[in-house]
Amino acid sequence: MNITLTSSEATRLEGAQRLTFLPALFSSDFMSSEATVYAYASRHIDEYDGGLWHYFRLSDGAGYMVPDMETVTFSNPGNYFEKEVSAEVAGIIITALVLNHRSWHHSHHDRDELCRHFCQRYEQLMAFAAGHPEAATIYRALD
Repeated sequence: MNITLTSSEATRLEGAQRLTFLPALFSSDFMSSEATVYAYASRHIDEYDGGLWHYFRLSDGAGYMVPDMETVTFSNPGNYFEKEVSAEVAGIIITALVLNHRSWHHSHHDRDELCRHFCQRYEQLMAFAAGHPEAATIYRALD
């Protein structure tokens, strides 16, 4: 599947590059965080039923995961958001939700270093999202 990126700041990782992505994005919490991404996808993407994910690294070391789909219906019942979006936008939203969730988790378990890492990755991803052509949709889904 070809995912069309809307920004030149993100690089799709291939082959061996993929091996370092999750630890770089999620630090030592990468196994739980990856599982959380899949759980959030099941909760928020109507058509999601598992499968391959693509990894995109940002120039500052942050990144996001994208499901191997073209478009999806993304819903967030907590804020009454529901819209058909590109897989890239859905991936940015889900990655942001997981980074936020895991920072909260580590904050409440006195894991300050991991909390800071997740907060930094969240801020980096949101800085990228601010310049994204679909920034308004991303922010609305996260609101």
